[in-house]
Amino acid sequence: MKITIDQLINSFESNSKNKKQIFNDFLYYCFTTLEKFIKSEKRKRKKNKYIIMRQNLINYLIANERKVTTKLCR
Repeated sequence: MKITIDQLINSFESNSKNKKQIFNDFLYYCFTTLEKFIKSEKRKRKKNKYIIMRQNLINYLIANERKVTTKLCR
């Protein structure tokens, strides 16, 4: 599985006009997308890998909120 942030941004759509709300919706979208991978995996080692990946992604998005928001609002 190779998911990039650009792929997630391109597949995301929000109904909101508020930039902060769009960003929060995107965080939720990323979380639920990776949650689907975690639930579909049978092996514990892969599940742990996806959990770590999800946490790193959320941390990165929060740290780079301004850059991500500008990409989302284009």
